[in-house]
Amino acid sequence: MPPLARPVRVNGQLVGLFSFDIGSEIDLEKARALTDRGERGEIERRRAAPASLAYATPPLRVPLGTRPVQVGETNVTADVSATIHDFGAVTIALWMPLAADVSELPGLSATLTNAGPLEGAARVIVEELYARIEPAITRAGLNAFVEDYYVIHVASTDPPLTGPQLAAVARGPLASALRCESAPLSDAEIEDVFRTQLSYYPHDLVVTDWNVALVVDDECTETVNILEYLNVQLVELRYYDALLDGRLAETYSLLSARHRPLPLLYRPYRRAIEELNTMRLDVAALVERIHNALKLSGDLYLAKVYTRTADRLSLHAWEESVAGKLQVLQSMFDVMVQRVTTTRAEALELTVVFLILIEIVLFSVGSGH
Repeated sequence: MPPLARPVRVNGQLVGLFSFDIGSEIDLEKARALTDRGERGEIERRRAAPASLAYATPPLRVPLGTRPVQVGETNVTADVSATIHDFGAVTIALWMPLAADVSELPGLSATLTNAGPLEGAARVIVEELYARIEPAITRAGLNAFVEDYYVIHVASTDPPLTGPQLAAVARGPLASALRCESAPLSDAEIEDVFRTQLSYYPHDLVVTDWNVALVVDDECTETVNILEYLNVQLVELRYYDALLDGRLAETYSLLSARHRPLPLLYRPYRRAIEELNTMRLDVAALVERIHNALKLSGDLYLAKVYTRTADRLSLHAWEESVAGKLQVLQSMFDVMVQRVTTTRAEALELTVVFLILIEIVLFSVGSGH
């Protein structure tokens, strides 16, 4: 399709997703009672698909009213909602009106990449929500990690265009917007951006990248739900990866410390072994829960959206990093257990030798009389 003679204007929404870790587990029923609102949120489907598409435990979706926020240089009113997952994660979603020429989208998305007013607003909101639902959280703690993701939802265009037509006439600006670059990209980069392009019907379009997605459709809820879940996976994997980094450094320092010369006094690992074993099992179990929280086998289209976006987010690399560090912790755990076992054996041997010496002494004293 040749370029149009006049600028293309898009109308829809800008959706900002900000995911946080706030604890190891959340009682969703208790959280719903504490918020006085909210409902279990399943993935919405508009296509024929088997019932196997579902969350293992549907998250709690809580409407939080409206908030004034700043998007670029413009102040807008955002509809706010929270998605609370039972494995300890929360996503704050800001739904903001969008009306702009396609040529303005790269400049808009470029302002979203660094911590700014939207992230600041989301952090204030999650802190307020955290204070309300803290009694429902096991091992509560709002950490500093946040993962943001943005969705440019185009509901209509002027002049009217389908999703594939819009991609054809505005390929360059859309690619720059998806890469959060205000400057034009090379032809090779543009092609790489559109490598994730998907369409189910002739009129719709989904293109996802590492921080921004483009959805051209009447509505975008089901796609946003998939992207929210991916964002939650990413923040949890980042959090546990950093947690394991800290534990690895502490354990290595302990293993590298000079041993005490007296085996009977050498018991430095008892508490460390208990903490390490608990943490290793907790992280492995939580990562497994996060990974299996959503089953997409029943909808091939949404499964494609998930798979292609997961590749952009390098989720597999994060999973491998966490798994590798868990394996290293297992090796350190084995070393500590072996050292404790060896120390106990040495202590037992010394005790036996000491008892033999006492027996010899007593025998010698008795023989002298």
